[in-house]
Amino acid sequence: MSDTLLPLPFHWPALLAAWGVAVYGIFLLTRVIRRMQASDRDVAFGWWLGGTLCIGTGIWAQTFLGLLAMRWPIKMGYVPAVVLASWLPAVVISGAVIWLLSLPRLNWRLRALGGAFFGGGLSLMVVVDVAAMLVRPQLVWRLDVAFAGVLLVLLGCAVGSVLIRRDLAAQAAWPRLLLSALVVGTLVRAGQSVLVAAVSVPNGAHCLSVDQLSGEALEWLLSATVLMLCVLVHMGTVLDARVRGQRDQLVESLQRAQTDLEAAANRDPHSGLLNRSGFESALRHSLQTGSTARATVFRVNLDGYRAFVETYGHALGDNLIKHLSGRLRGVVRERDVLARVEADEFLLLCEGMGEVHVASQLAQRLADMVREPCLVDEVDISLTCSIGIAQYPDSPSVEQLLSHSMDAMQTARKAGGAVYCVYEHGMDRRGSEQIDMQRDLRHAIARQELMLHFQPKLKTDGALAGVEALLRWTHPQRGSVSPAQFIPVAERFGLIGELGLWVLDEACRHVRHWLNAGLEIPVAVNISAHQLRQPDLPQRVREALARHEVPPRMLILEITESTAMDDIEASIRVFDMLADIGVQLSIDDFGTGYSSLSYLRRLPAKQLKIDRAFVRDLDSSPDAQAIVEAVVRLSHALGLKVVAEGVETQPQADILIRYACDELQGFLYAKPMPDSALQGWLAQRASLPTVAANASDMSAPVVA
Repeated sequence: MSDTLLPLPFHWPALLAAWGVAVYGIFLLTRVIRRMQASDRDVAFGWWLGGTLCIGTGIWAQTFLGLLAMRWPIKMGYVPAVVLASWLPAVVISGAVIWLLSLPRLNWRLRALGGAFFGGGLSLMVVVDVAAMLVRPQLVWRLDVAFAGVLLVLLGCAVGSVLIRRDLAAQAAWPRLLLSALVVGTLVRAGQSVLVAAVSVPNGAHCLSVDQLSGEALEWLLSATVLMLCVLVHMGTVLDARVRGQRDQLVESLQRAQTDLEAAANRDPHSGLLNRSGFESALRHSLQTGSTARATVFRVNLDGYRAFVETYGHALGDNLIKHLSGRLRGVVRERDVLARVEADEFLLLCEGMGEVHVASQLAQRLADMVREPCLVDEVDISLTCSIGIAQYPDSPSVEQLLSHSMDAMQTARKAGGAVYCVYEHGMDRRGSEQIDMQRDLRHAIARQELMLHFQPKLKTDGALAGVEALLRWTHPQRGSVSPAQFIPVAERFGLIGELGLWVLDEACRHVRHWLNAGLEIPVAVNISAHQLRQPDLPQRVREALARHEVPPRMLILEITESTAMDDIEASIRVFDMLADIGVQLSIDDFGTGYSSLSYLRRLPAKQLKIDRAFVRDLDSSPDAQAIVEAVVRLSHALGLKVVAEGVETQPQADILIRYACDELQGFLYAKPMPDSALQGWLAQRASLPTVAANASDMSAPVVA
């Protein structure tokens, strides 16, 4: 070694900078891998690509800084092209290591291959960087020292593979990640420094590239630039983790609210029994599982209950329902399914009833139990009931069991009530009545028997937010026909599509009429399940808007929650096409279906209407209040406005306003009314001195 000059001691500031970049790069590598594992495929690829470039640049920089830290016996310079050429293997090595460590499972062969590839690549980078110094005679390598350096680098890679995979699997906190990075970064940096120390300069040598890349300022410029790049990526990982954490909390809150909504949607709040949807689910499950050995459905209707409520009030009626629910529970078995499906109606599913006379005996017991006098709120009450019975397999489906029990109950009521009736084929003579009704309904549009009534929706400051269009039918002989009667007929006989298009066109005509009068009144129109599944619905909406020259923002299309969730992917496609037109979309009757709130986030709806069943119980049920408050808060978090329908009392309005509900609708403010009455209602409100921003002033005046 007498003909060579050994390198002088290291320049410690540059060496510390190289060590710091190495440690920071290893630490950043673990954070990037965590972001990849927490993201979907496309986002994970973005993190992999960004991490590869950043960490690869860091490895390249710390390798070159380690070379700059060496004090050579002659003045050195570096060929820029060669130095830059060593950047590519650094990036390739980083990309391969990040990909390998992000795999959920990694066998020992791949682990050994990855470690050898990474260690060999790091050693090769030192050789490439040394080659950037053009020295004549050539630099001399001490192979024993170089071999020790390579072994030290490989040791660092092996230790890093074990520590990093252990920390990632254990979801270790950042102090533990930093400690592992210190160990791995120190071993790798030490190995590369030993490799550089294995280079000797021959006596009398001179550097041909001394006038190219050199100078102490290069150390600090390179260190600062690379550290800034690493800090930016680090900040990105921190922000991404924070955003995803907030998103996960929101999703968890949505899931909890969804669970509460599903439970509430299947329960009657007054009796604690199942409601209609809960009963139908139980009945459908019973038929599907084959637990149908003479399954029997009883429909129990309380005779005169509605007149009783009108006389004594809803509060006493609710207490009576609770009392009767307790009685009925005492009669049925634990495995039987009891539900309250209407204000005055219960459904009961019993399995294994056997012959008809067994069902008749239970029906008689139910009737006797209801008939027994009871004292509720110091009022002595005595009621009777009409019971309809339908049995499987005579009624072989859910729909037939429910329909046939209704037919039997109606027959019992027509007989004077206080009796039970078992369904028999031919009892559903209502079919002929429905045929007559659909015949009249087919000509209702041409005969101008249909009209729209409008129910106002108010903002919390009393301002008019818009109206909802409701269809009404006045027949020359039948008189005013309830929508509850003719809408099911229209659905059964395929008339609902024609009626829906007429409503859409008529609503747009009224909007144009109001615009011509200087009134901007958005109108909400209900879209049926049949209309939503028609491929030409968007085109029909465009045509109606264009025909009457109505701005799309003035039209709100309301789709019930259950309809939207029936085929979520198809609903999303239709919603997107309607949203492209510019109309507003609203989810109606929210809380009555089985929707997933995560799916609702995918729908481009701007508005959500809380079902009146929850609003009705606001002033008496803490559960209803909690559910409504959760729906309002979560809807606002999703960027949705909230409309509460069925507001009938001042306490309900006060609670909704306190929960920051956006719009209120109900009999407290106005009943549905024709256009002429709506004009008078608006004029009467305009004549008030001011529009107060409190609920009491909002409720005046009310139009019947």
